[in-house]
Amino acid sequence: MRKFALIALAGALALSACGKKEDEAPAATNNLVEPPVENVIVEEPEAPLPEPQNNAVATPAAPPPTVSEQQQIQDDAEATGMTSRLPEGGEQSLPADGANKTGQ
Repeated sequence: MRKFALIALAGALALSACGKKEDEAPAATNNLVEPPVENVIVEEPEAPLPEPQNNAVATPAAPPPTVSEQQQIQDDAEATGMTSRLPEGGEQSLPADGANKTGQ
């Protein structure tokens, strides 16, 4: 029985030693193939083109509208809601759902 265990152990050691390969650092190689560079002939014009010129006449800007200072203040106040009025009769104290606690 001891012989069998000794042979099995020696065989296992031999197999484990054979299975290991030395770790080699993989060489960094470029396997990509670059396409060949083609010679492209670009035909250039004989004389350079003239610079583009803007010959359009600019239209004059419209004058600003004339609004009095009081009208401008009123327009600004209306735009921000400062001219809205509260309803009369204490309705401003009603809850948002409109329920009235007095039973009316």
